[in-house]
Parts: sequence; C-alpha cells; structure tokens
Amino acid sequence: MKQVLLFRLLVVVSLFGVGYAVFATGGYKDQKLHNTAEAEAKKRRTRIDGEVGQLGEHEWAGAYYLGDGLGVNVSLSLAPESGFVFEWRGCLGLYDRNFGPVEFANGLVKLHPRFPNTRKGFQGIATELLPIRWGNRRYLVPPDDVIEFCNAVNSGLVEGRFLLKEGHEQLKVSGIPDVPDKYQDYLLATPITASVTVAGESSTAPGSISRRTSEVTLNAGKTAGVLPGMEFHVIDPDDIFRSAIVDEVQQDSSTAKFTSLFEDEPLPMVGWKLSTRLRWVDDDSQSK
Repeated sequence: MKQVLLFRLLVVVSLFGVGYAVFATGGYKDQKLHNTAEAEAKKRRTRIDGEVGQLGEHEWAGAYYLGDGLGVNVSLSLAPESGFVFEWRGCLGLYDRNFGPVEFANGLVKLHPRFPNTRKGFQGIATELLPIRWGNRRYLVPPDDVIEFCNAVNSGLVEGRFLLKEGHEQLKVSGIPDVPDKYQDYLLATPITASVTVAGESSTAPGSISRRTSEVTLNAGKTAGVLPGMEFHVIDPDDIFRSAIVDEVQQDSSTAKFTSLFEDEPLPMVGWKLSTRLRWVDDDSQSK
C-alpha cells in the first residue's frame, strides 16, 4: 500500500512539474532562468559562501535545503551582506530561480527578490522566514507554516518538508523546537489519539485537480489538548494512508476534514482510529 501511495504522489508531482516546466522553459523568455541570471546567481552564491565562512556560527546565515530528491529540490543560500539565492529544481531541470538582498527585522529573515516571485505550483519562495532552533538544527519556516511545522514534529516526519541547514539532517535533536510562545501548545509531549464518531458528508471542489473533502467528528477535544489546525493521521485501518486537519474544537470533541485528490480513496468511516503520530514512525526516529 505504501508503494501505491508513493506512486500516486509521484503522479501528482510529475503533473505539476511537467505543467510548470512547459510554462517556464518556453525558450529563455523568462529572465530568471536565462544564462545571464545563472551567472549572476553563481557569483552571488560564491560571495554568500565566503561571508558565511567568515561569520562562523550564525543564527540564520548558510545554505538550506527542502525536498524529496525527486520533483522537489529547493535550495536557499543567504547571508546578511551578500543577500540570497533561491533555486527550485526537479525531474525536468530548473523550475525557478531568484536572488537579491536580505534583511533581518522583527525576528524574521526577509528576502527581497529581484524578479517577480509567485508561490504557485513548482515555483516561488516565501519572502519572510522564521528561524527555528531544534537542538543543534536550524530551520527556516514561513510564519504562516509554523502550525504545519509543529504537526510535522508531532508526526515524527519533518525530514525534507522545511528548509533545513545543509548537514543538520545528521544532527540529533533534543527537547522541543523553539517556536514562538503562541505555538508552544501545538508541540505535544505525547501523541493524541482519537476515533471517528461521526462521518459527515463529502464534497468535491471543481478545478483542474479535483479535491474531495470529507468532514468527520473526533472524540477528542480541548480536554485532550486538541487545537485548531492540528493534523491527525489514520492508524487503524492500517492500509489507509490519510490525514485530517482539525477545523473546530469543543471540550471533548472536534471536527476535522480529510482532503483527497483521488476519487477511489475510501471515505472516512465511524470507528477509524487516528493519532497525531504516524503509525510507522519510531519514537526515536528524529533523534538519530
């Protein structure tokens, strides 16, 4: 079943990648993919590497990576004086590139791209990034994605999902990430488990890629520590690889929504068991 899930993911990735590659590589009309931009990006990256070498240990400067090694390979190099270089590469080559100055203000790294920057499909980068420490690791996370980051930590699978300083994937983690105070309650000391008590109606949104949404009621709420935006993963049945995002929370129950890209995905059923922790992840997997 895991192989089926991976195949479906690769199909979606390939569709997005092909669509964007066709759009982005129409000759060299897009200046940021042109050889001139490539040369300038290379020079700027060299300056960044030199500055980072002189800075030594720094709160956020360095080279970062996000991706799966397949269709998503996002790199970001940045330093206070030399600015930043961002590139997105995939199965079909270079999808996007940008560079420019960078500043640090109000606790955020702020990028000022030279070229238009659109976060859509396989292109674009968040222009504001929050430095997050987790033990000796250093992450850069868009402020709007901090809850998603906490969900990933709770799930046991953070690798490749957020910009992580290169080489830090080998470092052990300890304690909890230093997210802002308002997000601390999203980081769980122990997983929360729940069962589906009501399987609501499902609806399909029209579009180039249909998305079917199914609402369910869970028997866990504020008392158990559930918060809006938390992610729950199906742990039983063990052949279902899906997750739901909490929408509303009551004292001892909550509503959550499953979203699917495939019509043949089974609809949620009463009795399904869910957890904030992925069932196949070892408890110590993130400390290795």
